[in-house]
Amino acid sequence: MKIIYIVGAGRSGTTILDILLGNGKDILSCGELNRFVVRNGVPTYWCHKKNSPTFLFWKNIKDQLMAKFTSGIDFSELNKISSQYEYHSGFFRKSANKKDFNRYSHFILKFYETLEENVEQSTIVDSSKYPSRALRLAKILPYEIKFVYLKRDPRGVVHSFSKKGLPNQSKPWLFANIFYFSVNFLCQRAVAQLKKKHQVVEIKYEDLITKPLDTLTVIQNELQIDLEPVLEKVRKDEFLTIGPLFEGSRIRMKEKLKLEVKPSVFPKTFKNFLTRFMNLSIYK
Repeated sequence: MKIIYIVGAGRSGTTILDILLGNGKDILSCGELNRFVVRNGVPTYWCHKKNSPTFLFWKNIKDQLMAKFTSGIDFSELNKISSQYEYHSGFFRKSANKKDFNRYSHFILKFYETLEENVEQSTIVDSSKYPSRALRLAKILPYEIKFVYLKRDPRGVVHSFSKKGLPNQSKPWLFANIFYFSVNFLCQRAVAQLKKKHQVVEIKYEDLITKPLDTLTVIQNELQIDLEPVLEKVRKDEFLTIGPLFEGSRIRMKEKLKLEVKPSVFPKTFKNFLTRFMNLSIYK
């Protein structure tokens, strides 16, 4: 099995990129797999649709995974351990506590092993985003992992965080800017390390939306994967197939989805100017 891991900040379009890649040849979208531990192995939205293919897919994964642990899985404890190594605060954390890191590594190995046993496709997409998780997976897993670093115009991210009622809590303007800069700074640090041994391609969300054919072709060439099926769907304006994404943005819940090709337009306000200026070193 091969893995395509999407790195980026929240609200940067990682879910739509996950779905697009999952429409390539022999590739399956899996969504934010880091949330498996957080949600006790049950995808939140699909827990209300227990006969859906997505719910049944992950129920089967959880059942088989649980059978591999003779003493069961303490998801609460595992979540605490995972957060030490995967969340942004743990970016510079060393594997000092060998017991915890061994437990974490063992779970990661068994989890992806179970996926490999149940997925027909040779490649899966993990859009967990966290740069720390990217580094841990690269260290732990024996599989070939390729990475996509997706950046979005900071004005779009900050605007998205100003919306109410979305899955992730809204953030005030200043905090959203600090979050954007900090996370993308960590992403750049992680990408620099990953490039030493792995294939990594960096793209912009705005290019993906306004020039999808060109951008997907760049990903196809850089990562040496076959995206011709999704390129054909975009050319013909056809519906995309939505795989069993464990978690992600709300578009994963749609029954039908087409890529909307449209430019991002931001009002000429002082806050938007300042947002762009403060993050110039991250998004040029």
